[in-house]
Amino acid sequence: MEGNALAVLGVSTREESVYRLLLRSPGIGITAIALGCGLDRDTAAAAVLRLRELGLAIAASDPPVFDGVDPGAAVERLARRRLDGLQEEIRQVVSARHLVDGLLEDHRAGQRAPSGELQRVDGIDQVIACIDELSFFAREERLTTHPGPIISAALDAVRTSDLKYLRRGLRMRTILHSSALDCRRISRFAGELAEQGAQVRGTARPLHRMVIFDRRTALVATDPHDITRGALVVRQPGLLALLLTQFERHWAQSCELGDTLPNPTEREVLRTMAGVDKDEAGARALDMSLRTYRGHVAALMRRLGAPNRFQAALAARDRNWI
Repeated sequence: MEGNALAVLGVSTREESVYRLLLRSPGIGITAIALGCGLDRDTAAAAVLRLRELGLAIAASDPPVFDGVDPGAAVERLARRRLDGLQEEIRQVVSARHLVDGLLEDHRAGQRAPSGELQRVDGIDQVIACIDELSFFAREERLTTHPGPIISAALDAVRTSDLKYLRRGLRMRTILHSSALDCRRISRFAGELAEQGAQVRGTARPLHRMVIFDRRTALVATDPHDITRGALVVRQPGLLALLLTQFERHWAQSCELGDTLPNPTEREVLRTMAGVDKDEAGARALDMSLRTYRGHVAALMRRLGAPNRFQAALAARDRNWI
């Protein structure tokens, strides 16, 4: 018996065997078909009936004998029939997407049931799993802040999760603190996110660690300095509004990823430049030598492309450096 090459077009192994026999022996009857394919007469008759329904066989004379339809026309007809069926399945799947909204409401209700609008998650493993689950159910966007380095145990899991949901189409905006970007692995990770379509910015301003999903649910660290201790899942509208306002303020004050951020000493120099007239006063305010202070000022002016200290301070504010 030949292989089932027509299976992809909805033809069974037995039906294909009968069709091939009809092509080789046109004008054959049911008894001869049964003998030629090793079938009983009823099974052979059922296979021929199915081939006629598919447009692969035609009957002639009385008592009937059967011919196989030209393979070129037959395969084209089957392919068209199969594609029409697949398109209908796709339409049904697309039309059923509204069911997700109801399922999500049930999911959220189930999450709220045990502990209301605040839920505690303990331990880094549970935090990572919670972020992954909330990302899976998010449909529009995810907002994230990283106030410091991501611990090595979590970085690979965070990277895998973020890239997976970006490829799925989830919009992401991420703010990383300069101390996080100082880590080579995290800097590479931020570049990967940007290449995959995420919006990534950096800041030297203090951040609190949080992740916000679809502006409906947030995850905030219970200890702003140690994410490994756990987090709170927040669904209370008033708290969410405050967290969203905080994120948008940080976003407006952050810099594009390619804009190298000043280190803490440079930020202090920039603030001092904006408030004093003389280098001597600035050096005293920062408790550094005049030569060191002037060296920082000159380097910052070059980076900012500013002709004088006043213009440098304005440019630093425009870049959200201070």
